[in-house]
Amino acid sequence: MSNKTFLHLAVEALRSYGLENAQLTRLGGASNTNYKVDVDDKSYVLRLHTSAARHDRDAISSELAWLNSLQDTSLVLPKPIVNLQGELVAFVSDDSQKETLCTLICWIEGKISLTVDAMTDEQLANAGSIMAQLHKHSQEFKLPTDFKRHTFDEAHFSARLEVLYAALSNTEFDKNELNNFKSNANHIIAHFVQLERAQNNFGVIHADFHSGNYLFCDGNVYIIDFDRCGFGFYLYDLTLALMELNEQQRKAFLHGYETVKPLPANYTNLKQVFLSLAYLDNLGFLIANPDELAGVVGEFPFAIEAFRNAVKDIA
Repeated sequence: MSNKTFLHLAVEALRSYGLENAQLTRLGGASNTNYKVDVDDKSYVLRLHTSAARHDRDAISSELAWLNSLQDTSLVLPKPIVNLQGELVAFVSDDSQKETLCTLICWIEGKISLTVDAMTDEQLANAGSIMAQLHKHSQEFKLPTDFKRHTFDEAHFSARLEVLYAALSNTEFDKNELNNFKSNANHIIAHFVQLERAQNNFGVIHADFHSGNYLFCDGNVYIIDFDRCGFGFYLYDLTLALMELNEQQRKAFLHGYETVKPLPANYTNLKQVFLSLAYLDNLGFLIANPDELAGVVGEFPFAIEAFRNAVKDIA
């Protein structure tokens, strides 16, 4: 769709929330078409869910239901807004009568750090404490009967592996290395499947907790973008956040986490397993975009080493 069509849909969507004569600013977004909405003295984010393959209405409603439940915590988070019909998820139609789902959330003021290296240890510790608070809340979260979100399970990681393996098989990457990687990956996934799920280690997770989703304002750190949230191990959520950090940064993040919630007793034994799965998830996601192929090939040796170390840890 053209920018003009998107803008028309955005204006129509805002009418369902009783918002007119708003100033709209197009924002970035990998899967949705997003606008900052300024009207009177308030600001919002309007999301047009234009990637229909990612989430359906029930899944989007469930994301916002979790966000709504988090409003009872001390965390500063985007607050979902209901439309004039009292719905969390509205829809708008274009000229072809095709429906586009849309949601509205309150704007959180702040700036995204240019690089993770620009973050201080204090900011990283704050980010770690936010994640721990999300996990503590998730442990007590009562799932609505119609709650529907993706699960980061064997099927998820196996699918990522197949996509990554197929794409790299068509490059000049060493086939023996690639086959060894696949063997190690399957071994780790098999070990992952045996892990017991319990209330204190598995629940709804953010699943996209990285510096690109941190907002900084007046010395505070906030987390945004719950679009990828789903069911998974808290330790997986943690290692996704740690993946981009160096050793010192990881210590700061974990220190903040542990001020709120202790690390699991088996953290040391499992961290390499979950870090390798985090690599797999990220590379499998990126490889679907042809523009990312060169970057994935360059990063792949680190993934190979991570999987070798993980296999040694569980041997």
